Amino acid sequence: MKKVLVTGGAGSMGRLVTNNLISMGYFVKIFDLPSANFEGFNTNKSEIIKGDLNSLEDISNSINDVDSVIHLAAILPPVANIKIELANKVNVDGTKNLVNCIELSKLDIHLIFSSSVSIYGKNINNKIVDIQTKAEPDDNYALTKYLSEQIVTDSKLNFLVLRISGVSIPIFQEPPSEWPFKSEQEIEFIHRDDVVDSLCNSVDNKEAYGEIFNISGGKSWQMLGEKYVKDYFDILEVDIEAANYQEQNGHFSWYDSSKSNRILKYQNKNYKKYLSEIEDDLERIMGE
Repeated sequence: MKKVLVTGGAGSMGRLVTNNLISMGYFVKIFDLPSANFEGFNTNKSEIIKGDLNSLEDISNSINDVDSVIHLAAILPPVANIKIELANKVNVDGTKNLVNCIELSKLDIHLIFSSSVSIYGKNINNKIVDIQTKAEPDDNYALTKYLSEQIVTDSKLNFLVLRISGVSIPIFQEPPSEWPFKSEQEIEFIHRDDVVDSLCNSVDNKEAYGEIFNISGGKSWQMLGEKYVKDYFDILEVDIEAANYQEQNGHFSWYDSSKSNRILKYQNKNYKKYLSEIEDDLERIMGE
């Protein structure tokens, strides 16, 4: 049975990835901070590793028998843009430590790195963003992902970099006080489950070695910000006039994901399916 190490494996995305990998027949090593919540994992098909990416010993012990590493552990916004030193230490130094340990081990490990489309900055030209689009990180989180990508791609490893777009979670949530984009901005989110599929389908996928991919929802998810908000407000039966938007463009655009989807086969839940899941969840809540 092949083994996969998932850093940040006890986080919200890490849990979904871990459980999906187990269902696919992999044994998963769940690497996260000692303070993380490790409850609920199937320990017959997984191993819990309490460690720190800034400990070379912890990393070395965790990779000694794995075939692949999915590197999810990171400080996310807004914290990453407030606690600059912490984000740099975890996101950049932690990635460097992981890469160095794998290289020193001389093990044939496939490293799958979770990056972000935020590295492109604010796409004010309203053009389709592909991987040749110049990276222009304009906040600390985006910069840490950009620097981490350089560490990964400059390494001698079999790597895959996934630049993931904004994630839509298929459960009812209170609308934000301010949507993180302009009403007329082109946006393209991705269903949370499709992100999980993209990560899991990267494992053992030799066609993806050495690639950098945009991971996004696909054509059905390409729209203007106002449509996304209006569809959500229609489900809630709230007037669209109640919506507030950022005054400046957010880190959103439309993305070229044709190659990534062809190889990883992850775009399985279109925008219409997402809306139906939100409706179902709201009905469940109202019926309780």
